[in-house]
Amino acid sequence: MTVSACFGLLALLLADGAGPGPDPAPPARAPADAGRRVSPTLLRALFAADPPVDALREAASALALTEPDRARSLVTRARVAGWLPELRGRVDRRLARAESVDLGTSAAALAPVGIDSDNDVRYELRATWDLSKFVFNPDEIGAHFQALRTADARREIESLVIRLYFERRRLKAELSAADASAMPSSSGMPLSAIRMELRVEEVEAELDALTGGAFTRLSRGRGAGADP
Repeated sequence: MTVSACFGLLALLLADGAGPGPDPAPPARAPADAGRRVSPTLLRALFAADPPVDALREAASALALTEPDRARSLVTRARVAGWLPELRGRVDRRLARAESVDLGTSAAALAPVGIDSDNDVRYELRATWDLSKFVFNPDEIGAHFQALRTADARREIESLVIRLYFERRRLKAELSAADASAMPSSSGMPLSAIRMELRVEEVEAELDALTGGAFTRLSRGRGAGADP
């Protein structure tokens, strides 16, 4: 047997012992919503009547009395209060009667006894300053603590408004690109679309509750002035 034949036999044995190779990777699966397309023009038309999110945040903060100006005013008033004096008022009224006897004169024989009455009213106003409060007023600590609590409450309320606002936008975008092959209901709409419609109405009701009806008022105003 020649040398080339030996090398060929060895290569054949190594190929048989290697076994089958790894399975090929499965083809990538396209996402479920890959076939859905939403026109940017349609999205702009859907969101044209939406009020600005900043206006809704301000309305929610005003309804909960958590505006930044209110918290800042608490700290400012606590600082200024240390410069104001403590005022005290007093009213004193005195009623008195005095009697006298005149003797030794010719005129005193006619009216020797004299009676006098006094009716005095005294008004007093006192102002007292605490000089230590000029440097630091202890009430500022409580005011700062209340301002921090107000800021935390405002942040939670505004974060909730932002989440609901953009959840509503996502739902409306999904409704515009709903799959027509979904299981139809008795009304002819897909069940998923009905659920999303109900969720949109629920979100709008929550936004109205958080903003004191500002969402509906601002939406009507923008919708009336929007181009058809």
